[in-house]
Amino acid sequence: MKHFLTLAILFFLYGNSNAQTLGEFKPKDQSYGLGKLKNSNKKIYIANFSVNFQIYNEKEKFKQGGRQLGGTMKGDAKSEISVGLEGLDEKTVQDITDKLYQDYIGKLKAKGMIIVSADEAAKTESFEDYIKVSGGKVSMAELPGVMSTSPTGFEFLIKGVDKKGKTKKGGFLGNAASRYPKIGKDLGDAIVSNVNITVLFVRDQQAFQGNGAKLKVKTDLRIVANDAIVMTDNDSWIKMKGGNTVTAVNSTVDFYHGKMGLGSTTVYSGLLGKDLSIGGVVDGETITSYAAGSFDNGIKTMYGTYFSVRDGSNTNAKVVSVDPAKYSKGVYEGASKFLNFHTDEFLKSF
Repeated sequence: MKHFLTLAILFFLYGNSNAQTLGEFKPKDQSYGLGKLKNSNKKIYIANFSVNFQIYNEKEKFKQGGRQLGGTMKGDAKSEISVGLEGLDEKTVQDITDKLYQDYIGKLKAKGMIIVSADEAAKTESFEDYIKVSGGKVSMAELPGVMSTSPTGFEFLIKGVDKKGKTKKGGFLGNAASRYPKIGKDLGDAIVSNVNITVLFVRDQQAFQGNGAKLKVKTDLRIVANDAIVMTDNDSWIKMKGGNTVTAVNSTVDFYHGKMGLGSTTVYSGLLGKDLSIGGVVDGETITSYAAGSFDNGIKTMYGTYFSVRDGSNTNAKVVSVDPAKYSKGVYEGASKFLNFHTDEFLKSF
């Protein structure tokens, strides 16, 4: 019996030492007017529900050479870095999204909320000339290096799709939330909700450049609070050396209600005070790429000074393998914690 208990304890300790863990959960919100919901109806229109999964990132750094102080000449330097996830497929990320959505609408319905369909919304002035689309398909066009998903069976309305396949959501300067007060009014004083969750695994690190061009990243799976995806700019008509795009990303659970002027009378915007890390899925690893051009003091001749310099170039590519089951479990737990907390907090207002 004593031997059996010893083995049980060892298995328990081993299992916990290899368990997936979530980091510190630090939610925050920006809200006002929640007391006005007590006497409101419980109609809700889900304008957006999207989950974004980063699977690839590449970037480059360029440092111009040329004549230096003191009369020397230096070559150009260019470094490149790329990191990709191996083992993650579309079915895995779609299943995570679908499960999160079912949790979400389950909470809404349990509170007596009445979900307004896309078909009903399409009849209003707010969505004139909009088109209805269905979720359940992965898109690589929304964010660079990211698989973006909407739930299977979830129908929503968009302004259209651009030449690159990216969704046009409408709104002032592309801010869809600017339309939510009018949408809610047109739908009989309905609440309008927006869910956007972003999962990144690459974190940019500050790197001392010295005499060259240096890139440094760290693998770190997490639900982001606010961040930016820095990605090689391959789409510009004229590509600049070292040119990268910077795309802001975040995670938010939003609810809007009422209309006063151009704004809402009630807003609950659920956020993260810091990134929510997901351990036990992706090994933390620092990856760098450094290049430097050579220096030359030159050779003086009767015809002038001649220089011979070498340009520096370096590329570092890394493939990170993940277990789909571990990824699914860890990401779902992190995203669910974030989504459920803010949904519950908002629903307390009724």
